[in-house]
Formats: sequence, structure tokens, C-alpha cells
Amino acid sequence: MTKLLFITLGHLSAGEFTIAFEFCKYLPINEFDICFLTSKKGLAYLKDNNIKHVCMEKSNEYLDANNKYQNITLFDDLMKEFRPDFIIASDIYTLWYSNSWTGLDLELMKKYGVKIGSFDSYEFASTDFNQDYYGGFKSILPDFIDKCDFVIRYCPLNKIKKSEAKIKYTYFFKEKIILSKKQRITFERKFKPNDEKVVFMTNSNWENLNVNRLPALAALIEWVPKIIINYLTQLNKKIVIIHIGNVSFESIIGNDNITYYHYPYIEAEKFDEYLSCSDLFLTTNIISSTLVKSIYANVPAVVLQNDKIINFSNFTSRLNKMSGWYRDMTNDIKIAYPYRLFPFGWYSFLKPLLENNDYLETFIQSCLFHSSRTINILNKYLFDQTAREELIQKQNSYINKLSKLDSPKEVINSLKNGGG
Repeated sequence: MTKLLFITLGHLSAGEFTIAFEFCKYLPINEFDICFLTSKKGLAYLKDNNIKHVCMEKSNEYLDANNKYQNITLFDDLMKEFRPDFIIASDIYTLWYSNSWTGLDLELMKKYGVKIGSFDSYEFASTDFNQDYYGGFKSILPDFIDKCDFVIRYCPLNKIKKSEAKIKYTYFFKEKIILSKKQRITFERKFKPNDEKVVFMTNSNWENLNVNRLPALAALIEWVPKIIINYLTQLNKKIVIIHIGNVSFESIIGNDNITYYHYPYIEAEKFDEYLSCSDLFLTTNIISSTLVKSIYANVPAVVLQNDKIINFSNFTSRLNKMSGWYRDMTNDIKIAYPYRLFPFGWYSFLKPLLENNDYLETFIQSCLFHSSRTINILNKYLFDQTAREELIQKQNSYINKLSKLDSPKEVINSLKNGGG
């Protein structure tokens, strides 16, 4: 029995938990003994699925020395009792960020003599460890990923490659998401009784964070849902929006053609069902795990990005021809900066990962501020069946390539046999 300890200590996003949970799904329970060292963020899922876990408490007081001591002791007890063969951080940098309250770091973990690795979400070796944030601020990361004994790159987002001694490649999901006829009929009766088109949207708490406290970003965070709703409204067709997120968009709908359903939270199975039955997934986050799921569900997706600095004061004559709401938006935000992951930015940081990456063929990108182009794209991939089928064929082709990668079980077995 191979013992694996997964470290998932994030508080803002469910992404790192999703990565670890999906990996574990493909590890036979009669061959692998799994335990999670986690924060409260992932606790409900672990309990619901009867997964062995130890939860670390986060003190309300910043840099609480007593809290850190208790967490270090908790980790020491876990290592002595569970005795893992491998430690896998779902994100080595989340482990680093969480040090302020856990007291844990890579050096401490290495003292136990257990090989420690991390999922490598962004092909860190191809970057200069320099993360660029919205507005131009930059942050240099330590090269912790290089200090791991092994790294596991899941695809997507990573480019499809063969595994090496230290770098292992595997799939995020193995099989397409397929629903029963009964599930689809139930969905259609509830959400599209008159054959409306359904747009699926999600938002996490961190998508409302103005990390660098930029006035232009504060305004854009407020405007992004308004921009999207206005684009959908201008289609002049019956649209249903299913939105999963803490903050409701109800107050900004204001159009009889838009029917809006808001869920602060829904269970994972229902989430997959609603996504898979929708006609389009719409996001401003190119590294979204829901975007990956939409590909596996054969749901066309549109990712709204920005690839350059736009000073709207330079386009006065053009803006005078735009809708009133669009002019109001540009007056509020005044200047827009490049991003691939809104509102963080990461435009340059993610460039090496996305260059020559087949994954980009499976969805459509458009500039958030290109009104006519974005509306045309939304119209095309909601209502043009030929365009939808062509995109779905690209999705299926990509999924077939992924299925040839090593399974999570094969990845761990290669580590046991000396790889990494």
C-alpha cells in the first residue's frame, strides 16, 4: 500500500483542491492510502467523500506564534502516525503563502526524509518566476518548484509532453463528462422550457480582490459583470444565465430577454450537470478549472481577455459612437491593462505556458473591450450550429491526445521505481 499525503492549505480558491481531488480519483483504493493536510476550505468535500484528513486551524491574529507552534506539532504527529511514502503539495506556492499561519515550509518537510513534490500548474521552469499583476506591479517568486523532488504537470493547462525523470505529465480528467437523457430533460424543463440558450458563469471570492488597490481596477471589477450582461442583452434573444458565485448580478440584469438564476453554492455533481447542459461557458479566467470541465463536457466556451494597455482618453471620437453604458464604463475605469487571469493579471507570466499550446484551440478568446467582435462571437457560438460542432470536434481531438498520457497511478508508480 502506497501512502500519499496531499497538502491543500489554500483559503481563497477551490482550484488547488480540485486538482488534488481529481488526481486522487484515479488512484485505486486498494493500492493507495491517501490523507489530506488541509484548511477549512476543503473540509466539506473531504468529509462528504470520507477521505482521511487533518485540518489545520488558522488564527484570527496575524503571525500568531502559538497557532504556528500547534500546527507544526500537528504536522509532526501526522508524519509519525501516517508515515507517507510521498508528500504532494497541490501548489508549492500556496504552501509558501500559508507559512504565515501554519509555520510549515519546504525545508521543514524535507527534514523527514520523504520525497516531496508539487503539482506544477504553470510550467514554472519556462518562466523567470516573475508574476506580473494588473496595472504593472511585479512579484518575484522563489524557485521552490525547482527544489521539489518531483513535479506533476496536469494537462490542460500544461502542454502535452512525455514524462521525464523529475517531471511527470498526466491528464486533469480522463473521460468526457456525459449525462443521462433524463438529466438533460430535467434541466431543459427547468431552465429552457422555450428552447432558450443557457450561458453558464462562475465567480470565486478572489475575483473581487483588488490586490494592488488600483482605482482603475476597483472600477473594472465592478464593471466586468455589467459589461458581460450588456453584451448578452445586445444579442436581442432569449438568454438564460446560470451564475455560481457569492455576489449576485440580479440588480444589473434589467432586461426581459435575460432570465437569471443565481446560486451562491451548489454541490459538485449538480455543478457538473448544469455546466454540461448549458450552451456556453463564459469566463474572464483562462486558467479556470471550470473552463477545463467545459471542454470535457463539449460545451463551447468564450474567454474574455485583454492583451494591451488601453487609455480610453485617446479614443474620444470612437467612444462618442458607442452606447451610453459603454461610455460610462470607460469614464469610470479610464485605463485598462493586459490580463489573462482577471483581476490578477499574469499576462506575461502565462505567456510561455500558452505559446504553442493545443489547449487554446478548444475555446474562443475575445477582448473584453471589443464590443462588436465579442457580441458576434457570443452570437456565433450560441446560435450557429456549424460553428459549435467545429469547435466541439477540436475539443474531442484534444481530449483524445490527453487520454494517451500516463494515469495518476502510473505517475506514482514511476516515482516508486526511481523516477524523480
